[in-house]
Amino acid sequence: MENRKTKKQKKFLVGFGLVIAAIGYLIYTGATDATMYYLTVSELKAAIDTGDVAYDENMRLHGKVVTGSIQRDDVGTMRIRFIAHEGGMQAPVVYTGVVPDTFRDDSEVVLEGGYGRDGTFNAHTLYAKCPSKYEAEGGYGQYEQAEPKSAEPLPRS
Repeated sequence: MENRKTKKQKKFLVGFGLVIAAIGYLIYTGATDATMYYLTVSELKAAIDTGDVAYDENMRLHGKVVTGSIQRDDVGTMRIRFIAHEGGMQAPVVYTGVVPDTFRDDSEVVLEGGYGRDGTFNAHTLYAKCPSKYEAEGGYGQYEQAEPKSAEPLPRS
C-alpha cells in the first residue's frame, strides 16, 4: 500500500514540476520578446557605431518619413520602401505588410524590426502617428485651467 502511495506522490511531483517549468518558460519568453530597444534614427546610428546594438536585433525605431521617399513595390508584394529621418540622420526602411491609412510623407512613424548590415532597417511592423491636422487650431486652450471663481458659501437646507 505504501509503495502505491509513494508512486502517486512521485507522479504528482513530476507533473507539478513540469507545469511550473512550462509556466517559467512562458514568462521568460514573453519578457524577452516584449523587451526591445526604442531608438530614434540618430540614436540607432550611434548605437550601431559603438556596438551597443547588434545587427538584425529586434528593436523599435522612431522617425519621420522623408517627403517624396515613399516607393511602393508591385501590388502583390505589399512592400514599401522609404527613408526615415531624425536628428539630421537618415535610415532607409523596407516594410512588408498592411500600410496604415495615416502613413504619408512627413508623418511620424514607429517601426519594429532589425537594422541590417546593408544599412537598411527591415521592418515587420509599422505604426504611423496621427498627423497634426487633427489637433485643435491654437493648441488645446479649451483645456487650460480657468481662473477660480470667488468662494461663495453654499446654501444650507
